[in-house]
Amino acid sequence: MGMASRLIHLAITDLISKEYEYKDKNRLALGSILPDASISGNSHLKTSIDNGTKKTYDLAGFRSEFLLKILEDDLYLGYYLHLVQDMYFRNFIYNSYNWNPLSPGNVEKLHNDYALINQYVIQKYALSNTITFPDSFDKEPLNKLGRFSIYEFLADMKADFQMHLTGTTFFFTKAMADEFIAYACEKCKQEIYSLFHDLDCLDERALAWKRR
Repeated sequence: MGMASRLIHLAITDLISKEYEYKDKNRLALGSILPDASISGNSHLKTSIDNGTKKTYDLAGFRSEFLLKILEDDLYLGYYLHLVQDMYFRNFIYNSYNWNPLSPGNVEKLHNDYALINQYVIQKYALSNTITFPDSFDKEPLNKLGRFSIYEFLADMKADFQMHLTGTTFFFTKAMADEFIAYACEKCKQEIYSLFHDLDCLDERALAWKRR
């Protein structure tokens, strides 16, 4: 487990959209959360490398398959940037903050941390719940990556906006959220520049992790 929450993805995407000349902000925002809406398949393109000793996300494979879509359609750019953000997030909590997901209950406690800071993230980054689901989504080539339960996922996100929990976080703090959002925003802007200027993009091998 090493993925950012959907609201953190939205906050990063909203900051990026203030500087990136997007064509369709709804498709950009939907793409930015879409990988987490999968209920089957390999939506994050996880793959093994180095004779099965390490795992990573196949960013190069996604670019090879969908590069023209990434450059032309914000849904695909948002999806790709979600994978980039998760790569950096995993490195952030495991290597910078020594996260241990193997200790019993830690994953559930981390999810509760996300719920506890949701309202902070919403207010700090002035997020609004305006994402809509396109009727023609079943025709998108992205569906080859998995089966997506979009309506249920958007309903869960609506609950994120409405829920007001109180309590003390266990591991993931507001300060950590702010730190990662700022960091990931800069990394994503660099990635967008590389994509649109035909430069070298993020090498998934550099952030690969040992299989557990």
